[in-house]
Amino acid sequence: MEACPQFNLEDDESKWDTSFVGAHAISQARLFNDHETGKVLKNDRLDALLGPGGITDCGNAQNCVKVCPKHIPLTESIGVIGRAATLHAIARWFAGR
Repeated sequence: MEACPQFNLEDDESKWDTSFVGAHAISQARLFNDHETGKVLKNDRLDALLGPGGITDCGNAQNCVKVCPKHIPLTESIGVIGRAATLHAIARWFAGR
């Protein structure tokens, strides 16, 4: 999380903005949403990621990819979830929710 400029509120490391969930949580949501048993709560996860600290708070600095020790394609997950969240928001808007 320290590599992410959206997580670090200021240059002063004693002040942190902890509302952003981070790339790891977004990637985990993608994993759960793509899994057969996780699809049941897909809409709830997308609703949560559309809220404060969710996908819209990602500035796509891609520092998470540079420091990830497992070489997980985090920005790919952020892109996939961002698209899914956008389509979900549009569907909710047309449904009047």
